Parts: sequence; structure tokens; C-alpha cells
Amino acid sequence: MHDLPKSLMEPWKLSLTAAVKTHRLALDNVRKLGEQQLDMMRASMDLGFARLRAAAEIRDAQDLLAFQSGQIEAAMSLSEKLIADGKALADLGDGILAECGRLTEDVIGQPALPLPAQSPRKAA
Repeated sequence: MHDLPKSLMEPWKLSLTAAVKTHRLALDNVRKLGEQQLDMMRASMDLGFARLRAAAEIRDAQDLLAFQSGQIEAAMSLSEKLIADGKALADLGDGILAECGRLTEDVIGQPALPLPAQSPRKAA
């Protein structure tokens, strides 16, 4: 392999380093997001199958009443889980944004400008 003169590679060194760091950051965060989504899906499937098993066990009116109260508990549990998952996703997004800001600061030598606050979206 030919050795390129140092003077030719020097201008590209910072760009290549930034590109490598950016790709590593992207891969790491895609992996984190994928793991989080798989965990959410697994928990939802477990809840769904548990409720299907409970429905399959209904034999009389008393079982039906117990199943209905279990459905209410499952719905409440699911809503709490969705809120927690939403917060976890928001935290992941905040972490990604902070990491990107640090990477930008490393590359250009100054802090990244904060994103402007977005106004709430109106329902369609």
C-alpha cells in the first residue's frame, strides 16, 4: 500500500475522525433504540398473552367478572408502562442530542447552538 504524504492527509484527518465518531454514535444509539423497542414489544406481548390465557380460563359468570377486573388492572398497568416507556424514549433522545452536541463541539471547537423551542402542535 502506498503511503500518502502527511501533508495530503492532514486536512482530511479531522473530517475522517469526525465521520468515524459520528458513525459510532449513530450505531450505538440505533442499538439502544432497538433494544428499548424490543423490550417494549416483549412486555406488550407478555401482557397480551397473559390476558388471552385469562380469557381462555373463563368457565362461568364469576370467572368473567374476575377477568373483567383483570382487564381493568391490565389497562391501568399498560397505561403506566406506556408513560414510563415514553419517558425512557425521551431520555434516550435527550442523551443522543447531548452526545451530538459534544461531538459537534469537539469537531468545530465551540458549543452547538441550542435548538429553538417548538410550539405545541395543534390537533388536525
